[in-house]
Amino acid sequence: MRRPQLFGKTLFVDFLMSNLAILLGIMMLANVSHKRKKVIEEPRGLGTEGKYAVVMQWPATSQDDVDLYVRDPAGNIVFFNARELGQMHLEHDDRGAGTKADQSSNHSTPARKHEERVILRGTAPGEYVVNVHMYNKRDATPTPVHVRLIMLRGLDDESASRDLVLAANGAEATAFRFTLAPDGIVKETNKLECRLTGGGQGDPMQIPGGGL
Repeated sequence: MRRPQLFGKTLFVDFLMSNLAILLGIMMLANVSHKRKKVIEEPRGLGTEGKYAVVMQWPATSQDDVDLYVRDPAGNIVFFNARELGQMHLEHDDRGAGTKADQSSNHSTPARKHEERVILRGTAPGEYVVNVHMYNKRDATPTPVHVRLIMLRGLDDESASRDLVLAANGAEATAFRFTLAPDGIVKETNKLECRLTGGGQGDPMQIPGGGL
């Protein structure tokens, strides 16, 4: 024989279960909201695909046209006239003059910083050379240039950097050389000079292992 149901027991249990379901729903919504907020607030990297990036920057107020050159272990040299060779790609040729094109419109907007960037889509082992070249000196004063090598992983790790000053038209300097191991990790860097251009406005001229 079934025991008699106590008055109100079923109603009370239903009430508890309803409130528990509501509480669980609120907790799930709060967790989703927290995750979305975390994704928005977390610092983003360079926002580009690849293994490494070589980034050159100079002041937004500068009128100078500075160019970035990168030579890979196979002897390929990427610059404004050869923007994609081997596993390297020059993303943007910044010509200075205080503005840069807005990629989403047909007008120009003031540049926060002038920048050129070479992306390494692969990590061929061997030595890479990174040079900066003053293609067109418009400013009356010397121009500071900042160059970085960034491993594109997570929040982007800086593997090498150097500050240089270019004072004259046609001036060229090696920012740094770096050597990648077979596993794609930077195992060595140095500042041994190596000219990658002909010294003026024209096609690059490689001088293997030589100095300026």
